[in-house]
Amino acid sequence: MTRSERAADWIVGIDVGGTFTDIIGLNRNTGEIRDGKVLSTREQEAGVLESISAIDIEIPDVAEIVHGHTVGINALLSRTGAPTGLISTRGHRDLLDIGRMHREFGDRFYDPTWVRPHQERPIVARASRYGVAERLRYDGSVLLALDEEAVREAARELAGRGAESVAVCLLNSYTNPEHERRAADIVAEELPHAYIQTSALYPVAKEHERTTTVALDAYVGPTVVGYLNRLMDRLAERDYRGTLWIMMMNGGVATFADAGKAPVFQLVSGPVGGVSGSVKLANEGGSPNLLTIDVGGTSTDVAAIRQGKTPLTDTWTLETGLTLTMPLVDVESIGSGAGSLIRPNALGNVAVGPASAGSDPGPVCYRRGGAEPTLTDACAALGILQPDLFANGAIRLDVDAAVAALARTGAQWGMSAVELACAAYEVACQDIAAKVRAISVYRGLDIREFALQPSGSAGPMLADRVGQILGIDKVIVPSSPGQFSALGLLRSDLMVTRAQSIMTPLLPQNAGTIELAFTALQDRIRDELEAQGADVERIRFERAVFAMYRGQTWDNRMPITARTLTAEVAAALVPDFHEFYRESYGFAATEIPIVVSTVEVTAIITREHRKPAAVPGEGESFLRTTPLTVPGATEPIEVPIHIRERLGRGEKVRGPALVAEKYATTLVLPGRTASLDDDLNLIIEPRS
Repeated sequence: MTRSERAADWIVGIDVGGTFTDIIGLNRNTGEIRDGKVLSTREQEAGVLESISAIDIEIPDVAEIVHGHTVGINALLSRTGAPTGLISTRGHRDLLDIGRMHREFGDRFYDPTWVRPHQERPIVARASRYGVAERLRYDGSVLLALDEEAVREAARELAGRGAESVAVCLLNSYTNPEHERRAADIVAEELPHAYIQTSALYPVAKEHERTTTVALDAYVGPTVVGYLNRLMDRLAERDYRGTLWIMMMNGGVATFADAGKAPVFQLVSGPVGGVSGSVKLANEGGSPNLLTIDVGGTSTDVAAIRQGKTPLTDTWTLETGLTLTMPLVDVESIGSGAGSLIRPNALGNVAVGPASAGSDPGPVCYRRGGAEPTLTDACAALGILQPDLFANGAIRLDVDAAVAALARTGAQWGMSAVELACAAYEVACQDIAAKVRAISVYRGLDIREFALQPSGSAGPMLADRVGQILGIDKVIVPSSPGQFSALGLLRSDLMVTRAQSIMTPLLPQNAGTIELAFTALQDRIRDELEAQGADVERIRFERAVFAMYRGQTWDNRMPITARTLTAEVAAALVPDFHEFYRESYGFAATEIPIVVSTVEVTAIITREHRKPAAVPGEGESFLRTTPLTVPGATEPIEVPIHIRERLGRGEKVRGPALVAEKYATTLVLPGRTASLDDDLNLIIEPRS
């Protein structure tokens, strides 16, 4: 049998991070698992191909690739997206700068010199924003016809300015897209090779958020679409005949074709894959309430999972004033990761991040040219990371170089290398714990009802201390934590979300109007997926409404379970909304009528994926002892190192101890015990 005749047996999940590209492969016939980790590359498609080779799988043997990348978010953070223009309704071109007049609370809250991020580092320069005469009423009727010549003149000026992408977002166009469509056609005539996006991307109310969403998509669109096309071309050159799925920020994967239509909704697809994996973990016998910390090379992503449900937010903010509006997985980030640089902050104190060494040059101990110490260097100096056990032996850490760099940096505070390493470790843990509080305690959650679940290769070495700071007794370290986001990608379902603003009072007599809007969205999604070759016979729909009290300017997303919105269902939704509002805000204004601002439909097609089999270890798990400076201690002590892959069910590891595996190391603190559960998750709890 030739290779071309052989069945493709593997499905692989690939998550590109700031420092490493993680991969996990699952043979759908035998259940065999292979995982790996390679340093991320500037051209991320090269790292994707390298990661597949790293786990000894031939590309023609792969049936499916599920991919999370950082191309879009990198372009935004570094402001290296496409030269972009914006066409808006006359008088509204400054929405990107004005926003909602919010400013982030923090060190610069009272600073009179503070400048909004979009004014300081604009994604669309003010000179490239054009207001054109046109106006739609709130109901979509035309008040002022579109000035087509003004659009054409703006497009010509943008061409002269070298624009490669154009966003078109006009007032009230979510109720009537005709002006935007015509404007986009005119722009395409003048800039035939430009990327053009309109608010048909997500046609909902809230003028600023809709404009920002379209502008962000236009800014990253050429970069992301170009990357996806290059990746598919490189795969095709190597005889890949399988499916390429792209992780989206709604918690599901999209087809290659659908992902190219909405690049902005895959900005943080890797971290979303981690949350997807955590939701699966919460529903498979673990704790239903999880606080997750995904510690990567450049940042840490945190999320709160309640009752095994995917946490969603109506808005996602990249920077103050740059907000996406769409139900997205509620994951937040802090610039403190394993590769974060240890430097003085504005007050001169020890800080970890937000600047990072990345993968090039990387931490000092990688011996790739890094000169400034990072959190990884601190953990190597403390003895948490063992030189011969790091990254499955792919990188041998130079501890002496790390200690020397820490000593040089620590001199400004009068600290020794070990003292600075202890301080940096504690600062990182405190910073992560503070971010976890922000998404839990500060939102009214009882943190005692949650377990802490780390992932990322660096997560397990910090988790027990972060849990101690937060007062969380139980820490759950999943199998292969270094590839956990990649595994989450692998087990995600096809998911497509569409919405439409309708601004309709929630009354029984309006049930037909609301139902028609739902049905239209469902038919549209079904037709799109069928055209892409999806099995629409297995499709199921989930519905939600965005509703608010009349007179309010901000709505709230409320899932609804009814398959058909009848008059009776609409009547029942009224008290449901009052109760939903009371639970969210502590009161309900039952005397005020309710308005449905937007209807939303999510289509889900379950992908056929199997849970990796849990195979307990065999042999002696104890490897050796090693000197370890436990956080908070002043002198190193000898602690045991256990190999996780050899741990058996029921075996207990008493802290202080290290549990090393191929791509992660777990630190178990004094007074704590680690053992495996039935699914081979490593459970750390107080010693009984």
